[in-house]
Amino acid sequence: MTNNSLKNFLRNNILQALVIILSVLLSFYLEQRRQVSITKQEKNYLLTDLTKTLESDIDQIELILNGLAVSDKNLLKLIDDINNNHSLLSDREVAEVLLQVQIGTSFFPQDGIFNELISNGSFNLIENDELKALLLNMYTHKKERNYATSTEIDNFNLLWRRQIMGNFRIQFNYNSYDGEIYGQQELTRFRFDKQYYLSNELYGALSQSRIYVGMYTRFLNDQLNEYKTALALSKTEIGED
Repeated sequence: MTNNSLKNFLRNNILQALVIILSVLLSFYLEQRRQVSITKQEKNYLLTDLTKTLESDIDQIELILNGLAVSDKNLLKLIDDINNNHSLLSDREVAEVLLQVQIGTSFFPQDGIFNELISNGSFNLIENDELKALLLNMYTHKKERNYATSTEIDNFNLLWRRQIMGNFRIQFNYNSYDGEIYGQQELTRFRFDKQYYLSNELYGALSQSRIYVGMYTRFLNDQLNEYKTALALSKTEIGED
């Protein structure tokens, strides 16, 4: 084989090798782009589901806040009546108002979609850093804080309501289909205990209940603002706004 033939042979083989390498690299590149496109599409699908979950949680928070506001008004009614030596409300009105006080209604965030975003890696594809930071805070730190606060209030509420039901011998019918969250209670019988009603024990429990109402209201209002911000940012991320 002459020198020219050898050079031509090597050049042709090098060109063929380069063509093969470039074809393989291009194939890898296109496949990677395809996978990224699929992953981004999946991220957008999950964020779309997340917006529905956020809207549902916002409705839940607003319902609980409305209930807390009503309970706070009822607590004030009772405290004012006690301060006036039980001259503002009848015995039955007191029993009915006591039944309407609901401070143990907790917020339960739906975190299934967020967990799926984390588990399949779609969360890392979210472009808005503010949204990522907000979601992490909402579904980790704030979720744990909500659980701790709710547990403390629930434990107090269970003990207090047991004392109320026992001291006033309250009986009621329960309609699980009425009411916005846990149903509606209708007073059927009670035995009024004026001594207990005017006692420091009950007055302290009513005041402590107002503290918990105020504390949880503040926390839920902060949560409500964050959920609304996360909803708006999520819609922007998927191009709905």
